[in-house]
Amino acid sequence: MTGMTREAFVLFTLCFVAGPLLFALLMRFGQSLTLLLALALGVVSAVLLALLLQDRGALLVSLGMLWLAWVLAVAMVALTLRRRLPPSVPRRWVIIAGLLATTLPWFGLATARSLLS
Repeated sequence: MTGMTREAFVLFTLCFVAGPLLFALLMRFGQSLTLLLALALGVVSAVLLALLLQDRGALLVSLGMLWLAWVLAVAMVALTLRRRLPPSVPRRWVIIAGLLATTLPWFGLATARSLLS
């Protein structure tokens, strides 16, 4: 782990392991409208909690909640696409794109960090 701080390693693991795993787990629940609504509620709740925690000074927890909202939003979009695409379209590409999209917060954090250094 040379060159990477403990915090950066935790964020890297969160973005590249936990995010795709959570997304894959959510995609295994099926394509129900109930799941879609639960994901939407989860996104809104996570963002509101992140804003509340940010005002109270818990910036890392707030950032974690924004990350969770991102993963839930990606799952929500993927679920919607799976529900709307015709059966002739390979749906595995939606899953692959969603798995890749869950890692995007890492690149945003890495870019921000490089701009501050």
